[in-house]
Amino acid sequence: MSIIRMGLKLQAETILDKAGDQGEEFGPSGFLELGGNTLVVDFGNILMSDTVVGFLYEDGHIKILGASEKESRELRVIDDLEDCVFRGIDSRGLELTLPILKEGGPTGDLYYNERHLTVTNGRVATADHHLIGVMDDGLSLAVRDHHTMTPFRRVEEANMLAFYFEGQTSEGKSVKKDYLKPLYRRDKSYGENEIIRYFQDFDRLGVQQKKYVVDSLNIWARAGILQVVRKSEGNCAMGNVKHGAAGVTRVRTGMVDLDAEEFDRDIDLFKRFGTLASVTSPFPPYVEVRVNLVVSHEFGHQLQFCLSQASQDRIGELYRNRLDRCRIDNPPPPGYEGYSELVRPERLNFRQFISGYSATSKEEYWAEAVAAFSIAESRQILQAMDPGICKILTEILEKPHLHFSPVLVEPILDLQASLRAGLAMPDNLLG
Repeated sequence: MSIIRMGLKLQAETILDKAGDQGEEFGPSGFLELGGNTLVVDFGNILMSDTVVGFLYEDGHIKILGASEKESRELRVIDDLEDCVFRGIDSRGLELTLPILKEGGPTGDLYYNERHLTVTNGRVATADHHLIGVMDDGLSLAVRDHHTMTPFRRVEEANMLAFYFEGQTSEGKSVKKDYLKPLYRRDKSYGENEIIRYFQDFDRLGVQQKKYVVDSLNIWARAGILQVVRKSEGNCAMGNVKHGAAGVTRVRTGMVDLDAEEFDRDIDLFKRFGTLASVTSPFPPYVEVRVNLVVSHEFGHQLQFCLSQASQDRIGELYRNRLDRCRIDNPPPPGYEGYSELVRPERLNFRQFISGYSATSKEEYWAEAVAAFSIAESRQILQAMDPGICKILTEILEKPHLHFSPVLVEPILDLQASLRAGLAMPDNLLG
């Protein structure tokens, strides 16, 4: 990045921090070449000798301040001004050049995941002129990613949300496209559709069972994590096994087989006690805490297969440190030969693991953490008990490039950029 762009970016961050949500107009900053002259653009304001002569929006619309009020309200597009080019950054500091497509692009209305966007010469924007992306005459879409400061990420079909466009190409030819991902349902959100794709025979579940599954996987589905893990590792299905993830119990396929009896028992416990329950052990008065979220637990095993070795090593280190403290603070009762953390009732709030089962191995420690993190109720408890594992889980949702296997990083960043463009992934996913 040049010194000029660095300065503009720092200025943008400062002014945006001060402005907050005051509703002021903000446009790009940089330099506008027009008629052989170079004009400074300061957050949309076009300056000539320190005088504001117009306003430039991110989507290339220009308001020229004329002699009359009517002229000042009229908008032109940068493409219609001969030899007019803008180079700089947008209002959030991301590199921007206008016009974007030298050959031009379509003009019309786009509904992306039911979000209404306008398209002007290929530039996709909101009604208030914030630039979302670009679309060529073939109706291929690329979106801007402010989270990783990537000017454009091409939206492949696998990452495409519900898409409806009607308008004209740069040559004036009428064009229309109506796209819905195969096997998706129009009356369901992206997250709901992904959960249905992931959990085989979802439609055969009862009302309470469906709610349990959706609640367990909601944040992972809305963040695009479920789609990436599903395509990498496999789906989830009901089986007749006594443990869930095939990747843990036999030759690794990544598929999850859920035992129907365990599934229904967890739903019953969840309904009665919530995410966490304290159950008696064979060594009274010792008790064991359990997480009543078998679906997200087994998903956690699949998710672990997708993480980088560095992240898995970090998880192992957190587990070993906690296990060492557990052996000192909460030693097992005499005669107990298992590996779970059992505690006396008065020491429930001093246990080292979110559940007794978490202590048995680093893999179960991780899967139980994923399960507890999936629901707000237990996520708060996990945060207080184990902030280290919560930091990793939060980053997996919001900064997946820090933890995913290198081969999966770009696919998930591309997907999340598409989800944000369609408002399918909110910024406050965790509340």
